[in-house]
Amino acid sequence: MYFVLTFLSFLLLAVLLCTFIWLFFLLLATMTGAPIVYSSKKAVKDALKLSEIKKGETIVDLGCGNGETLILAAKEFGARGIGIDRSPFCYFKAKFNVWKAGESSRIKIIYGDFQKRKKALKRADVVYMYLLNDVLKKIEPWFFEAINNKTRVVSLAFKFINHKPAKEVLTETLGRSTKIRFYIKEENEGKVQKV
Repeated sequence: MYFVLTFLSFLLLAVLLCTFIWLFFLLLATMTGAPIVYSSKKAVKDALKLSEIKKGETIVDLGCGNGETLILAAKEFGARGIGIDRSPFCYFKAKFNVWKAGESSRIKIIYGDFQKRKKALKRADVVYMYLLNDVLKKIEPWFFEAINNKTRVVSLAFKFINHKPAKEVLTETLGRSTKIRFYIKEENEGKVQKV
């Protein structure tokens, strides 16, 4: 009986510790301008379709969260993926999800600040992002300098200030209608085209 109570106490302590760590990283992400919010599978699929990603191309997900966007891109579109996240919780969760999905050979998860990962961005055929307007405003000059001219960019729900999207489509995430914006660096002066 003592052994069972000790084991249950240890198990409860482990669950509480994991919950505390998870909440700490959620709070930290929110305070630094990048709250952890997962979009719907439909919205992600709509964004990937809009990006026109093809088999064998590389998609980079800035703030990859749980890695599900990359997994969907690999499984349904045949893409390779690179996910970058600065949250240790998201980094480990994405790595686990990629491993569990059997996509470790096609998807690489990187821990750290994506602004220090220009090399990964240079490899991107497509960049996917679900980042707040404030974050997009902050990274906009750096980001458009870091990507190649032919890189296609899709942003779910939020938009850049100085670059006009080549296309916009409606989708639904978190129970609300929202837009996906499609950008191409060399066409950043183009008019918005509603599809």
